[in-house]
Amino acid sequence: MNLDRPWMLIAEREISTKLRDKTFIGSTVVMLVIVIAAVLIPALLNGKSGPDKIAVVDDAAARVVQQASTAKGGAGFEVRKVADRPAAEKAVTDGDVKAALVPGTDGYSVLGKDSVDSGIESALRQAASTVGMEANAAKVGLTPEQLRAGTKIEVTLLKPGPLPEVVTYLVNLGLALVFYMTSLGFGMMIAQSVVQEKESRVVEILAAAVPIRSLLWGKVLGNTVLALTQIVVIAAASLIGLLATDQAGILEVVAPVAGWFVVFFVLGFVALAGLWAVAGSLATRQEDLGSTTLPGQMILMIPFFFSVFAGSSAKTVASFVPIASSMSMPGRMLTEDVPIWQPLVAIAILLATTVLIVRLGARLYERTLLQTGRRLGYREAIALKAS
Repeated sequence: MNLDRPWMLIAEREISTKLRDKTFIGSTVVMLVIVIAAVLIPALLNGKSGPDKIAVVDDAAARVVQQASTAKGGAGFEVRKVADRPAAEKAVTDGDVKAALVPGTDGYSVLGKDSVDSGIESALRQAASTVGMEANAAKVGLTPEQLRAGTKIEVTLLKPGPLPEVVTYLVNLGLALVFYMTSLGFGMMIAQSVVQEKESRVVEILAAAVPIRSLLWGKVLGNTVLALTQIVVIAAASLIGLLATDQAGILEVVAPVAGWFVVFFVLGFVALAGLWAVAGSLATRQEDLGSTTLPGQMILMIPFFFSVFAGSSAKTVASFVPIASSMSMPGRMLTEDVPIWQPLVAIAILLATTVLIVRLGARLYERTLLQTGRRLGYREAIALKAS
């Protein structure tokens, strides 16, 4: 037992206690299940759904459907041959096929039950045009290659991204949600553990053996290590799920931002952990936590909604505001070309703010931890003299 570093003893105590806590283990397992389900279920559903079935009455329509299927990667549609139009209409109304392609006045007609999927209609329309032009070209002696000469279009992305915008938005939401949920969950556990120690009078024994500030540093360090470990476990589960379902493209988006997110997370979490400990020291009963933890909840909730739903200009401003930057800046780096100086400046501001918050929290913690007569307010705690 190293008495020269009592904060290390408190950190070890926090970690060992949480690892034996069924609530902590259960919440971690639940988060793992949610993450794995979010990764695997969509992939499994997509894997189980086969190609859309399209009914046709002749070989010409079958060629159009095959052309449309080829344009979608080879497995877009499945041809279902029927005897005539009434049979095609019955197959559609019975739900045996998604649509039917039958001869029309000047080409083909697409039959649907109550509507026709826009993707199916667009693919069949384009395929019918292609097959029709090739047939007409053959009548005048042109090959398909000659017909399409000079019509190719190449797409060049000036700022290419590996994933669609909707995916980067979801990843942005996921990073902000991880910080919000982890900080809130661990914050409430820190506050509750402080109140439990006060109610059971254990804190008086600890304070007699260990400096009060060491109690705070130990709680902050221990819970920071636990929070990071939980995130690493969840990230590993997500990685396995993405690789197993062939969604590795998402990793190309997250990887460049992951290191920055860890830095912003640690600094923001440490600052908030100090505040959550103070919230616990102000209370004398578990029932008091509703009011003493409210400021911490607001500090988390407002920046979270800001980082997710605010406009581009507002997010830019929020990415330099302490605590809010832990959620806004990594998201901006996912969706925008952010100059390197901006995250560095945001980290410097967050670091300075974290130091100030932790120092203020340490003073308040010293003044209020042994106050067990009644619940204290923040103004009253600031006005108290150090004991």
